Amino acid sequence: MKKIIVIGGGHAGCEAALATARLGARVTLFALSLDSIALMPCNPCVGGSAKGHLVREIDALGGQMGKAIDATFIQSRMLNTAKGPAVYSLRAQADKKRYMEYMKQVLESEPNISLREGEITEILTEDEGGTRVVGVRTESGGAIPCDAVIVCTGTYLNARCLYGETITHTGPNGMKNARGLSENLQKLGFPLQRFKTGTPARIHRRSIDFSKMAVQPGDEKIVPFSFENSAGEIAREQIACHLTYTTHETHELIRASIHRSAMYSGLITATGTRYCPSIEDKIMRFADKERHPVFIEPEGLGTQEMYVQGMSSALPEDVQIEVYRSVPGLENCEIMRVAYAIEYDCIDATQLTLGLEAKHIAGLFFAGQICGSSGYEEAAAQGLIAGLAAAGAEIEIGRADGYIGVLIDDLVTKGTREPYRMMTSRAEYRLLLRQDNADLRLTPKGYAAGLIPEKRYAAFLKKSDAIEKGIAALRKISVSPEDADSILTEKNSTPIKSGVKLSDLIKRPELSYIDFKNFIPQNYDEAVCEQINIQIKYEGYISIQLAQAEAFRKIEGKLLPPEIDYEKISGLRIEARQKLSALRPVNFGQASRITGVSPADLSVLMVYVKTLTH
Repeated sequence: MKKIIVIGGGHAGCEAALATARLGARVTLFALSLDSIALMPCNPCVGGSAKGHLVREIDALGGQMGKAIDATFIQSRMLNTAKGPAVYSLRAQADKKRYMEYMKQVLESEPNISLREGEITEILTEDEGGTRVVGVRTESGGAIPCDAVIVCTGTYLNARCLYGETITHTGPNGMKNARGLSENLQKLGFPLQRFKTGTPARIHRRSIDFSKMAVQPGDEKIVPFSFENSAGEIAREQIACHLTYTTHETHELIRASIHRSAMYSGLITATGTRYCPSIEDKIMRFADKERHPVFIEPEGLGTQEMYVQGMSSALPEDVQIEVYRSVPGLENCEIMRVAYAIEYDCIDATQLTLGLEAKHIAGLFFAGQICGSSGYEEAAAQGLIAGLAAAGAEIEIGRADGYIGVLIDDLVTKGTREPYRMMTSRAEYRLLLRQDNADLRLTPKGYAAGLIPEKRYAAFLKKSDAIEKGIAALRKISVSPEDADSILTEKNSTPIKSGVKLSDLIKRPELSYIDFKNFIPQNYDEAVCEQINIQIKYEGYISIQLAQAEAFRKIEGKLLPPEIDYEKISGLRIEARQKLSALRPVNFGQASRITGVSPADLSVLMVYVKTLTH
């Protein structure tokens, strides 16, 4: 039985530990505090634009995050519904404490997992500068042997929190930070980067005037994150969120005190998140905007703390109070926890394989914010893949297979010089990689890897078969003008003059599969109906992207010999030689996405590889 150490109990660590344990490995998960398992130190929500895709893909592969949020959400909303299904994204507000308790209980109930509170300060290799992991050393000096280590340190590694001139050497939420491992990683050959993120203040519910804000209710129709759950099974009363906006006074207060912000005074030198800027950055970078949205969201059912989304800050406490109180509805707000920025160490993920294993040290894996990403969902996705790889499962998720493939390929091929956030625009084949079909794309891979049990896979095959049969039936069933015109009139759709196949009618934007359910002999469940409708309605576009994806896979499938010496390929430009030598791409597709490798370089490389095979 393999022995695996997981360092860190955040979202990456939880998925990594569960995946490896469920594949038969013996796992010890170390957390600085067992009270911080699955902590949401920033917004207590899961999903959102593109991130919802990741959560459904995690579930489709056999991960836990989707089930956790389904069990603990207090509000659920489907975003981007005014657009096409490719960018629909599910988002749920979590009960922060209940989410942590749920995930900790799942970990504790897994027989192959042991939880340990403590800090790992050193990763041990077979010898000085060794090429294989043999164990870890704890803060107290104890050595623990293992076959693999998965580093999931999140924002704790050499972390410090800042606001104004105040600096505390802690992790998020005042938790202990991890100090010893940074130096060890550098000795092992990992140059470190310094990234930054931040979080807004928490305020007391009783001090908020909700009458000055717009109510943001949850959806009446709840869509589960997990494909194993139905809407009825997880239905519950939802808690409202609220929307307000910054004002001219807010902006003037920030401009007047910008020199006192830790981000503008020179105290912070780390690189921050481009797509989740602080309120100071919003005001300074978007000076033409008269106001910015501010969402007031509950932290949970058992607390009066409210999260002020959209106003993360590193301003001093006295300025924060003035700034928050300049927002309509927050004039008398009581700050319970001040906003702060947090700096932390991370590695350059281009030193990793697509399985998130270090290229120069066998058995050493990384997942989550240590790889330069941001967000709980990105972390969980990486944790799942690293866990599968560490346990020895063979699984390959490419850019044409899932958002997880895009995420990991971007990190290990291109690297990142700022906290990486998943977005739908990063996926070339997003019409294929919808959140609604994540199970159709990835559950067979999860089953082959060993994470999807037989019962679930049998249910999946039944669903997949029903979709195929339903689509085939629609191509055969015709409706006459007499039968269809009443429906077409009701839907403001052009009448037909002769018999038409149902599949052709459903392609009209204003019509859907459900409109013609009385013409269809088989009564399918909602999930099957949704897939039939989408696949029929968008089949022309889907066919084009399938062809593009197939052409892409042919390029991806052309492997590069691992022993190739790029310095000896005379036709390559110097930059291309250096980048290819450093990153060691596994195939031509990965090589093509390396910054500094041109199409001309790829042509030279292709000719060179052909000479090796003749």
